[in-house]
Amino acid sequence: MAKYKIVINREECIACGNCYTVDPIHFESDDEALAQVVGGETDTSTSTGEFEDEEMEAALEAEEACPVSIIEVTKL
Repeated sequence: MAKYKIVINREECIACGNCYTVDPIHFESDDEALAQVVGGETDTSTSTGEFEDEEMEAALEAEEACPVSIIEVTKL
């Protein structure tokens, strides 16, 4: 099973919702509709989380769906 890390640059997030629409397993919105990693560590500037599941493809699709390219999915 693949292990990977997701990093979101929340300072550049435009709250479009593409990431959590494409992949609600790994992405969710906060109270202001800004993206954050489900179960991750989140502050005003970033949200990060590591996962070990079979849904990496969905996370990569969400990364590609981001119109401002603020999501980085890295295989560990």
